[in-house]
Amino acid sequence: MVQESLEFIEEANTASLDTGHSTENQSVKINLTVSKIEEMNGLYDRGTTIINDFVRNLERAKKLSDELFSSTEEQMTGHKEMMKAMFEIEKEVNEITQESGKIQDGILKIKTQSSDLKALSVI
Repeated sequence: MVQESLEFIEEANTASLDTGHSTENQSVKINLTVSKIEEMNGLYDRGTTIINDFVRNLERAKKLSDELFSSTEEQMTGHKEMMKAMFEIEKEVNEITQESGKIQDGILKIKTQSSDLKALSVI
């Protein structure tokens, strides 16, 4: 009976040691898991920061693009207005040139008539 008790105690001691080793292994695995979770949390935070920065930069690029579009649109409108003004000036210059030609023709007629009158008055 004593022998059986000793064997039972040894088996219990071995089982207890095995349980202790298993508990240590489990504790190491839990600590490793906690470490990995903390690392993943840090990577998640970093990823979130990168995405937020990207979104801010994208919004800034859109704002600049909108400003550029608006500026280009204003330039195009200004260019159209300038072309209209140039066309009107060209029309006015052509009208002035035509009127100037008529005046020149009138002056030539007056010169001719003046010469004719002068010639008639000499006779």
